[in-house]
Amino acid sequence: MRLAHALDRIDAALSRLEVAATTRVQGAEMDQGRLTAELRELRGKNSTLQSEARNVAARRDSVIERLKIVAES
Repeated sequence: MRLAHALDRIDAALSRLEVAATTRVQGAEMDQGRLTAELRELRGKNSTLQSEARNVAARRDSVIERLKIVAES
């Protein structure tokens, strides 16, 4: 009787562990999907910002050249 009760308790504990493990794996998979989407979005923003930075640098260089020409005249 005591052995059967102990085995039942062990079985219940194992069931709880299986549920917890499954829940954790599913949560990790959701986190991975969310992080993948966030990374994709951030890479797109980074690309846009790099492009804008190149445009600003080109405009700055153009202004500097024009200022040099004005200063030399």
